[in-house]
Amino acid sequence: MSVITLLRSIPIFAELDRASLDRLAERCVERTLPVGSVLFVTGEPCRGLYIVESGRVRIYRTNPEGKEQVLHIEGPGRPVAELPLFDGGPYPASAVTLEETRVAFLPLADFEHLYRTHPDIAAGVIRELGRRLRHLVRVTETLAFRDVAARLALLLVSYAEQSGREQPNGIELTLHRTQEELALEIGAARESVSRAFKQLRRKGLIEPMDRDRLLIPNLARLRSLLPAGAPAPR
Repeated sequence: MSVITLLRSIPIFAELDRASLDRLAERCVERTLPVGSVLFVTGEPCRGLYIVESGRVRIYRTNPEGKEQVLHIEGPGRPVAELPLFDGGPYPASAVTLEETRVAFLPLADFEHLYRTHPDIAAGVIRELGRRLRHLVRVTETLAFRDVAARLALLLVSYAEQSGREQPNGIELTLHRTQEELALEIGAARESVSRAFKQLRRKGLIEPMDRDRLLIPNLARLRSLLPAGAPAPR
């Protein structure tokens, strides 16, 4: 994937003209990082924007007892922890590569210049921040459910509505996550997530397709597993 294509895939840059994208791409530095590489840690000053070209990056916070809460797992074409670019604060979470990962890095000063000289980026920034806020609200809602199957159902419904592909027999969803990563994201043990997947399969709510893909035959039925009064995914 070229840097131009990578930048254009990001909502805040999608409306820029080719000349602006070319100037932006010239300022990006590409690098390949081995598994376990730390991009930044909570509280560090923001240095710039990381964009994943290939591989995966886990965004997480750690509480004083050392327990991790996964906020995002970002894959190809996704920016990593862009909030500090907009508010001038430090990184609000930590980021580490889950596998060998190639990233493009845009220094903060170059982003700030682009933001000030291209007012049309503001609309994209607002949309992206809104999306992230909705995701964090969903994480909070998910953790409030005691039943792991309900937490998993809410997560899958949310992912399906965000990135699922309509098929004649349902919605196809590619997770790009292991069961351990899903367990971290919903605050459960991996074994509990495994049992929850089996429960959803027995009820015909999901159908495995291969290692990363599954089919949701009827999204409304999967949503019906959520506790009464549970808010709809955002």
